[in-house]
Amino acid sequence: AVLDANLEQSSKMAALGKLAAGIAHEVNNPLAVIKEKVGWAKDLLAEEDIQQSENFKEFLDAVEKIDQHVERAKNVTHRLLGFARRMEPVQEEVDINKILTETIALFSNESRFRNISIFTEFTEPLPRTLSDSSQLQQDFLNMINNAIDAINKDGRITVSTGHNSMSKELCVEIFDTGPGISKELLNKIFDPFFTTKAVGKGTGLGLSISYSIMERLGGRLTAESGKDRGTVFSIYLPVK
Repeated sequence: AVLDANLEQSSKMAALGKLAAGIAHEVNNPLAVIKEKVGWAKDLLAEEDIQQSENFKEFLDAVEKIDQHVERAKNVTHRLLGFARRMEPVQEEVDINKILTETIALFSNESRFRNISIFTEFTEPLPRTLSDSSQLQQDFLNMINNAIDAINKDGRITVSTGHNSMSKELCVEIFDTGPGISKELLNKIFDPFFTTKAVGKGTGLGLSISYSIMERLGGRLTAESGKDRGTVFSIYLPVK
């Protein structure tokens, strides 16, 4: 049953990868044209005679907003392409505890603003392994960001690491005190474009990308949750 579920998930990822790449390339072309025209409009607005117009500020605000939303759209297509690509991971010696420490530090301001405490329970020393540090950090960033969004305000995230010598795996667990996920939704959270966030607040690609990254690195990603009891994401990575 587990093998069937993994094969089904891999099939979804392959199909979505092709679709995502096609959409991203199609959307990028008009975005490039809009970006170019916005630059031209900005140059025109810099001319002295136009600046004297009583509507100059409104013109400038409109152009700036177009520019901002083009960038926003480009970021989405960039993520789509990243999801679609099957890049061969780099093999380098990595220290999981160090990568996690650096990743958690990136959220210091946001967690403080939201009154969310991030605690670490690291196994020391943790065996090093061969993997791709940048892709691992992307995975950890997605997971911690997801935990912060789940809590929203006033809560706790615990990041722990461990080593199973029997299975020769490293394990990272990220637990949040958020509202939890119902059993019905838990089966869908790794599906591409599935999201419980409000419209415009997420693309539904974060967990799909994380799942895909771990698959490429030879690891796995699982989730356990329940209504009103928080969520724990477990990342397993082989020791090489």
